This record gives sequence, structure tokens and C-alpha cells, in this order.
Amino acid sequence: MSEASNGGRSRVSSFDSIDIVDTYEPSSAGHNVETNSSPKISGRAWGRVKKFLLCSIPFPKSIYFIIGNEFCERFSYYGMKAILFIYLSNELNLSKDNSTAIFHSFSMLCYFTPLFGAMLADGWIGKYRTILYISIIYAIGNIIVSITAVPDLGMGERPGPMIGLLLIAIGTGGIKPCVSAFGGDQFSSDQEHLLQSFFSIFYFSINAGSLLSMLITPLLRGDIQCFGKNCYSLAFGVPALLMLVAVILFWGGRHGYKRRPPNGNIVWLVTKATTHALKRKLSNNGSKDHWMDWADDKYDIQLIEDIKALYRVLFMFLPLPFFWTLFDQQGSRWVLQATQMDGSLGALGTLKPDQMQALNPVFIILLIPVFEGIIYKVFFKPMPLKRMCAGMLLAATAFVIAGLVQLKIQASQVDTIPPFGKTDIRFVNSLDSKAWVAMPKYNLTMDPHGKSSTTRLSAPAAFDIVVKAACGNYKSHVNMKERLAYDYIIGCQGNQVTCVLVDRKTSVPAGKASLCIVVNRFDLIDRLFSLEMNGKIMLENVSYTENNNTRCISVPPKHYILEVKDQINKLVGKKAITLDSDVVYTLVLSSNKSDGIFIYKDMKTKLVSMLWQIPQYFVITSGEILFSITGLEFAYSQAPASMKSCLQAAWLLTVAFGNLVVVIEAETHVFDKLSTEFFFFAAMLGVVMVIFLVMSLFYKYVQAETAEEEDNEGIVNEMESF
Repeated sequence: MSEASNGGRSRVSSFDSIDIVDTYEPSSAGHNVETNSSPKISGRAWGRVKKFLLCSIPFPKSIYFIIGNEFCERFSYYGMKAILFIYLSNELNLSKDNSTAIFHSFSMLCYFTPLFGAMLADGWIGKYRTILYISIIYAIGNIIVSITAVPDLGMGERPGPMIGLLLIAIGTGGIKPCVSAFGGDQFSSDQEHLLQSFFSIFYFSINAGSLLSMLITPLLRGDIQCFGKNCYSLAFGVPALLMLVAVILFWGGRHGYKRRPPNGNIVWLVTKATTHALKRKLSNNGSKDHWMDWADDKYDIQLIEDIKALYRVLFMFLPLPFFWTLFDQQGSRWVLQATQMDGSLGALGTLKPDQMQALNPVFIILLIPVFEGIIYKVFFKPMPLKRMCAGMLLAATAFVIAGLVQLKIQASQVDTIPPFGKTDIRFVNSLDSKAWVAMPKYNLTMDPHGKSSTTRLSAPAAFDIVVKAACGNYKSHVNMKERLAYDYIIGCQGNQVTCVLVDRKTSVPAGKASLCIVVNRFDLIDRLFSLEMNGKIMLENVSYTENNNTRCISVPPKHYILEVKDQINKLVGKKAITLDSDVVYTLVLSSNKSDGIFIYKDMKTKLVSMLWQIPQYFVITSGEILFSITGLEFAYSQAPASMKSCLQAAWLLTVAFGNLVVVIEAETHVFDKLSTEFFFFAAMLGVVMVIFLVMSLFYKYVQAETAEEEDNEGIVNEMESF
């Protein structure tokens, strides 16, 4: 982040909190860009944070309200977005492609709306009222998303969450260009020495809020049950509460703020000048050296020259959206990949798929000092465009790694659902002794507590099964439908064999364990049961299992005391068990067991560890440092200082258009396999990188006359970490 003075205003510009509310001031010859020292991730910046927390920096009191507001807002935004993809696919029952399209449409809006927020702030009502009013809209959006996640208040219905997301996009985008600039406005000319400390702490609040939320909200979603399901209402409710706190904090500092009146917007001025030039060019037959010269009848010559320089840089922006096409899929396709992986960490617990996104800010904090202090200074310092090419290459490489991981996932997946025209049956012996099974063309000997291999049959299928056991014989007739897998469970009650055919559960929500209950006792045929886990009722009104009716629940993997009680609260069975993630367990009420319960489990449905995603996050974060930070550094050094706001607006639009590419790809359903899609995006960015490299070879750098070279001091300038 950097400080700049313009008309007495100090401001910070950043990737997520970009100031695009400048007025036009002609730049000096040579397109001089002011250079200022910038906050660093390490060293003194963290010392400033400590002093801030101890209130030992003589900041204006209003700054504490602004910093608190920013922390809460970033927690709200990233916390909500961290769990959004899984909510869309699992709870709103959208397809993976539709979930991806909605996720990236939301992201796209978040980067279009800052243009309107900037125009509103600097053209009409000022930054304070823009932040306050739009933050209220923002908070309303969060509340709507949280309330509609309550089962009795609309969970599963789509219009409510879509309205909420639209309001959030308007809110986060609308305040994006204003908050950091408003913070800079609070410092007087004799307090400029405090600006770097402010921007360091502002940056820290952004990262702290986003990192904490990415770790916490997935836990609220997955580890807490409410209304008998994952607690999305709480997971969305905490970000909503934080956004309300953000609004209250910002409003609470109202008496201490310095408010500057709106004084015009350079983005709007450039738009009008460009439109005027194009209209005159199309309506006249003459020629000029440059098409922007047609605006010289109405606009200042220096403005026209600055706009020419701006468009020269914007031409180099054309390939940039494709980097964001890959980068922003961390929140969608990479989360989808993580849902197919094993999050078990042994004694450390279980990773949630949506928690893996937190690796990006973690690596940002760790890697920026490495790039600043070692890579750039010791190894190489390429020109900015070459560095951006390297960032593109790393992003493409990250998607190659993701594709290879996906191939490993696909190779480990077991086909648990029979194909069309087929059905599966498996025999499970809950007895302490052997059992013999006979069916057409098949005869099996079952060991005690044993499971047979799966037998695939043509469907539909109807046949007799004969079971012989120590407690007697049993004959039953079964009917099996296509594309279903069945378990035939053998039990014993007194001197009579009891058998039941049940649908086999073949999938488990990511990071959860599934527990199904089967009642296989004739003496319990007229009774209802409840399942308690660690003293909490998880299933009620469970009846004797017939017609393949199995009751199941998904729970966090951990140690449980299971108790089955009837309707008069009499204990029927009790057992202690540790449930692993991504495993289906079946609890059978069986009279021949001393504790009344027999439990068997299927193999893990996910065999590839989520930790295999670490390399791709490491590589794409390295690419982000090379590409994103360098991109704005390049733009500001090559265009007039007066055009800085336009460059920031254009930078935001590259992110928006990058997300649009993902929306188009997801909605066209081009690829069936995620691995193929990853390789496609890697190849696409590889081609774009080559084009950008060729463009860079023909680009002639403009040397600022008075700007000092800075060997990437404070590489975080002009952007937040993500």
C-alpha cells in the first residue's frame, strides 16, 4: 500500500480496497509517478501493529473506528464467501457447474460495483455517507443469507439467498474504493509521518479478518449441528453479526471524522472525454495524429495526453483477466476438489474442504518477505512485464498440479453406484457364528461378523434367498431396483434367523461420517426408537426396518457414546465408537449382542489426503505475488499519476472479466472431468502468457523523471494480499 497526496488528500490504494475517487490534476512531463515507502509484511509493520493494539501510536481517535470497521467487514465477506460454494451445491442442491457459475457471478459483481461506489462517493454524497449507507445494504444482504439458511425460514429455497448475495455484492463493492481513502483523509498535513503506520495496520486488519474467518466459519458450518443439519444459519450468521458490528463501529466514530466534500471523479471525466473524441472522429472526415485528439475542442490538452498514455498501458491489461480466471477458482473448483479428498489429520482433527482456502493468506504472509528479501535482491530482478509472465506461468503450473491431484483422486474412487440396468447386493453377517447363504447361481459361506464382496446383477431383479445359521433357517423373497446398492443383513433372535434388505448409503458429505440405523428384531416391530450420540438426540421415530427404509445422519468424525432408546426412554442398545471421516457406518439393533448393537463400516469413500493441495496453493500464491503486486506497480510507473484512479478501476475490471470467463465455461458444460478442466485452464493461461510475453517484447518502458527506483521495497504496495 502506498501513500499519495492529491489535493491535500492522502489515500491508500489496494487490490481489495482501491481508491478510485480522484479529481484530475495534470501530471508532470515524463508521466512522473510519485513513489513512497510502503508497509511491509514483516519487521517494522508488525511492530506498528503491536503499538496500535497497545494504543501507543498517536492516531486520530477516528482511526480506531475505521480499523475496527475494516476488520469486521473483511471477516464478514471472506467468512461468508469461504462456505458459499459448498452451501450452493449441498444445501441449495445446485449442480457443481451451476454452483460455480453463481459463485463467480457473485465475485464478478463484487468487482464491477466499486466503479459505482466511487462515482457515488466523489460525485454526489461523499465517502462517509457512501460507506455508511452502502454498509447498511451490505448488512441487510448478510442477514438475508443467514435467515434463509434456517430450515423453517426458507433453507433450500433459492430466491432469498440470491437476493442476499446481490445486496452483499453491491455492499462490498460499493465501499471497496472508499474505506482506505476515508482513513487517509483523517490525517492532517502534520501527521503524514503516521500514514505508513496506518496503512500497515489497515493491511493487518484486512488479513487478520479474512484469515480468521476462513478458518472459523467452516468449523461453524461443519462441526455444529442445528435443526438436525449442518448449521449454515450460524456460519452465515456470525459474518452477518460482524457486518452489523462494522456498521455500528463506523457510525460510532461519526463525530470525530474529517469529511471532505465530493469534488468530481476522474474515471467519469476520462469516460466523457473518450466518448466525445469518438463521436467527433466518427462524424468528421478529417484525420489527426491520434483519435483522442478529436477531444481538443472541449478538453484540456494535458488531459488528452494523459489519456493517451493511459490507453497505452490499458492495452497491456487485455490478457490479464485470464490470470484471475484461474486464481479465483480457489473458492470454487479447488473447494470442489477438496470435497473429494480426505481431511483426516489424526489426533489433530479433520480439515474442512473450505478451510484449505486459508492457505492463500498464510502463504502470502510467509512468502512476501522471502520475495522481498531474497528472491528479488539475491537471485533476479526482471522487468515488471517479465515478472508478470512468470506469475502467469506459476498460476498455470498450479493448475497442472491440481489436474494431477485430480487424476489421483479419480484413480482412487470406487464406483459405488451401479450403472443403468444393474443392481448390487452384499451380505453382512451380524452373528457370532458362521452363516450360509444361497441364491440363484451363488452360494456363500459367511464368517462371523463378516461381509461378502459385492455381487452385481442385472436389474430389476427378483429372487429367493435362503439363509442357514446356528439359530435356524430363513427364506425370503427380494426385489431389487436398478442403480441401487443393497445390504442383506443377517441376524438372530432366539432360535429364529432375522434378515433385512436395506439400501446401502454410498456417499458421505465432505469431512463427515455417516451413521445409518437398522432395526432387525421381530420383538421391536411395533416400537419407535431414538438415537442419542453423547447424550444428544440425533434421530427420532426410528421404526422396524422394512421396505429398504434406512435412517441415516451425517456427523463430525469423533468419539461417541451411542444409545438407542424406545419411546418410553428404555435403553435398547449402547456402544462406544470412534467415527472416522468419509466413512459410512451401519448400526444394527441385534438381540444376539450383549450390548444390543452390531456396527459395521464401509471402506473410506475418499482416499487422497487434502494435504496434497498444499503444493498448488503454494505455487499459485507465488504466482500472485509476481503477477498481482507487480501489475499495479507497472501500471503506476508507466501512466500519469493523474490516471491512477482509472488504472485502479481497470484493474478491478480485469478481475471481474476473469470471473466472467469461469461463468461461461461452467455454464457451457464443456468438460465432464475436473482434471480435464484443470489442464484446459492451465493450457489456456499458457497460451495467453506467450501472447503477453510477445506484447512485452515490443513494449517500451517510460522512465519517470523524478521517481526513485525502489528495489521492490514494500512489495505489498497498491494491494491487499488477496
